[in-house]
Amino acid sequence: MFLIEWLTWLGNIKSDAWINAHTDTPYEAPPIYEEPARSEQNRVHAQRFTNSKIQSPVYACNNTILEMRCGGMEEKRGFITMISMFIFGGAVEAFVYLPTLLSDFGKNPWGIARTLHLMLVAVQGVGLLYIYFKYLFRFTRLESFTSRHLLIRFNRITRQVYLHRPPSCGGIAVLPWDDIHHDAVPGVNLVVGWYPPYSPLPFPNMVFVGKKSVSEFDMKAEWEYIRRYMDEGGLDAVSPPRLSSHLPLPWAAFAAQFEALGPYLRHSGPLTWLGMLLISPALLVIGLGHWVSLILCWRPRWPKFIREAGLPGKPTPPLTTIDDYPPDVRAALLENTHRWVVQPGSPPPRPKFSLARRKRPRVTPRDPV
Repeated sequence: MFLIEWLTWLGNIKSDAWINAHTDTPYEAPPIYEEPARSEQNRVHAQRFTNSKIQSPVYACNNTILEMRCGGMEEKRGFITMISMFIFGGAVEAFVYLPTLLSDFGKNPWGIARTLHLMLVAVQGVGLLYIYFKYLFRFTRLESFTSRHLLIRFNRITRQVYLHRPPSCGGIAVLPWDDIHHDAVPGVNLVVGWYPPYSPLPFPNMVFVGKKSVSEFDMKAEWEYIRRYMDEGGLDAVSPPRLSSHLPLPWAAFAAQFEALGPYLRHSGPLTWLGMLLISPALLVIGLGHWVSLILCWRPRWPKFIREAGLPGKPTPPLTTIDDYPPDVRAALLENTHRWVVQPGSPPPRPKFSLARRKRPRVTPRDPV
């Protein structure tokens, strides 16, 4: 499910006027100052953690590359597919029922009620298809009829990171490892990104790596695994991970709903398990939608220059720049660069907030006239 990545990309290419027209509050980009950005980048790069353990699905790993799944809200994948199947199924049912109604045209006399029934069925089929392809199909593409997963590939030899995303979510990007920024937020995935001024692009790139977790400890251990792999010698510095399959396996679809609930359920009582049992039919339906969406998607494939990156005698891929995007996308991105302009120095100091009560001036009563 690529909903978050799609919304992030829309925020990069859409103008301020478009964003203000589609949001309730006026949009105003917060200013970026150089010194806090540099201090935060240095702090993040200096972080080291004791444990290193990978939690996420890993699709390829050797002494050159480490390829993992990324993408936000993967555990909620299946909702859009089930809604789309319901709407599309209603339209198909109407068109299947129409020949049955028309076959009775010569057998029984037609009245106003039967004519209205026929018109209602026809309007239902045509209307549902129009609404679906006009307004909803774009959201179906975020789960189905697209790449099966978003991928992130770390290349230890070239010191680069490759992002595999559909064009509607930013497309494939080649970014430097040394400028990566990470953040572990409990309840969310491990977030990695490239932000101005530490990016070859004039706009931010952000992805959600691996599984969703409620444990900050797990996400820090996962980041430490990636860092040791890239900085301390590949598989000589970490244990080989268990590889996952790109095939649309059913148990992977049903298990995704419990990615963030594992630690919670292990420490829960019988009442929580009873609640999970009661809502198990809903989880089964969502898991079925997840599996259908995986079947309708295709396996993502890297370009040849990225597949060969790091091999002996092969060139290092150039970093992605603004000139690599189509002219219309490049023009939209350059129009919005004012949002990410880095200002020198530090932000102005905030006014001090005091809890002391202000003394009210004493008012003397006037003498009666």
